[in-house]
Amino acid sequence: MAAENKLFITLVGGGNSTLCMAPLIARAGHTCAILTRRPADFSPEVEVVNEDLEWCSDASIKCTPDFITSDYAEVVPKSDIVWLCGMPVHHNEEVLKKLKPHLRRGKTVYVGTICAYGGFDWLAKSIFDGEEDLKVSLFGTQLIPWCCGTLEYGKKGLIIGAKRILRIPTEGGNDADGVKTLLQPILKQNLVDCDFLTSTLWPNNTSLHCPILYGLFKDWDGKTAFKKEDLPVAIYKDATEASCKYICQFDDELCSIVDALRKVYPNNVGLQNNFHMRECVMENYESQVGDGSTTASCIKTNKAFAKHKIPYEEVEGGIVPIIHHKFFESDVRLGLVPFCDMARMLGVETPLMDAILLWNQKLIGKEFVVDGKFTGKDMAEAICPSRMGYDAKTLTKDGDVPAAKRAKTEEGSAAN
Repeated sequence: MAAENKLFITLVGGGNSTLCMAPLIARAGHTCAILTRRPADFSPEVEVVNEDLEWCSDASIKCTPDFITSDYAEVVPKSDIVWLCGMPVHHNEEVLKKLKPHLRRGKTVYVGTICAYGGFDWLAKSIFDGEEDLKVSLFGTQLIPWCCGTLEYGKKGLIIGAKRILRIPTEGGNDADGVKTLLQPILKQNLVDCDFLTSTLWPNNTSLHCPILYGLFKDWDGKTAFKKEDLPVAIYKDATEASCKYICQFDDELCSIVDALRKVYPNNVGLQNNFHMRECVMENYESQVGDGSTTASCIKTNKAFAKHKIPYEEVEGGIVPIIHHKFFESDVRLGLVPFCDMARMLGVETPLMDAILLWNQKLIGKEFVVDGKFTGKDMAEAICPSRMGYDAKTLTKDGDVPAAKRAKTEEGSAAN
């Protein structure tokens, strides 16, 4: 189908989301390029299998991407939209720096991410600011548009369940550059405005993976094998009683951070939303939830969540979780650290988040927080707004609150 205004859209990454997004972009009539480290492992034809027929009646959508390459110079200069998609979010900084010299100058280029949590705007602005001829319009999707997976790498993706409401964060939260109009024919979901601070705080992977895994492994020594039958397989569907307890406590602490920010940003519409996990799950998946009566039940009985598994590996004597995985790494560096940092700015107590952070950093062999301060040797790998020069009053653009200004001195950037 030919688009009225044909766009050149580059997807950066080769994982789940790219295999889902590429056919949707092509179906909308746009040029689709896939920028991946592994172009040789891609099939010329990409397919997404769709199980959510209420969202889209097509059970399968196929396309032949116009470009499949590892060369930034081949596709980025042509791109109207560059979308970080199908890649772990902890690679965002590396990729944004590689994009920078190739982005088209003098005309607006939309640069976005498939999942805009972890202070994507703070990071992108620290990289792109100061380039006078570079006109970048930042955007994202507040949550990944669908629960999805890969059936065959480089060839076939799977959409299990699509979000019914999809918030699109932009700077200022009012979509001044009209990216929603461009995305609507591709995503075919209810797209609504959002700002990046709201997106960073929205209950997402961090609010699920961190407390679930803490409930399972907080007393594990990091070495001893488990019997296979003693551990759950599905990370959400099989969540234990302990994990569910921590999900709820984590949920309360996150909402306390939001409550404090509402006082700082009274004009921020996004922060007025209900941030409780249950309400957020039901907003997007009500028709797929078997029992929505509690936070735990809406997670455990959500069909869209049911197929996601905890990563394990076999060792002598049984199995152990794979700790060098995004569940243990990305969600801490890009989710838990900024949550705890903002809580400190606001004077909000977060005992569970603090405990999970200390436990998790030890498990993965990293050091972020030392003696209650973000001064660990691995802080360069994390998103920490206070170390980027922000404080509670400069985290976002909001009505009568000025835009964030970065501290120019080392002393200021090392605050907290």
